[in-house]
Amino acid sequence: MKQLNKYDTTRNDVALYFNNYFLETCTSNLLFIRNNQIYSPSKNFYKGITYKYFSKKIKIKKKNISIKEIDKYTEILLIGSGKGVASVFKIPSLNWTRKNNKIFIKLNKIYEKGLLN
Repeated sequence: MKQLNKYDTTRNDVALYFNNYFLETCTSNLLFIRNNQIYSPSKNFYKGITYKYFSKKIKIKKKNISIKEIDKYTEILLIGSGKGVASVFKIPSLNWTRKNNKIFIKLNKIYEKGLLN
């Protein structure tokens, strides 16, 4: 726990997974982008306020996302009340790097517009 208290969640986060399938992070829900489709884990994660907000605004497909297939995704987004929408730049331990940020820009606009209303 002492190590987690020192962790800077504005720049990093810890992904939680079970049996090699992503669930969420310590502070956010995860969205995975492939072929302009938005995916989230299908079960065993807490659906936060921001996740519920987006699920009413956009189509989110439910799919168990394996660590082994992470290279198929062009973007990974973190969504949560404390972060808003954040784009993951890289996951060095999985040799994954963001390919673009097109969906991040789209979702960030939706989120910011929702804050103004």
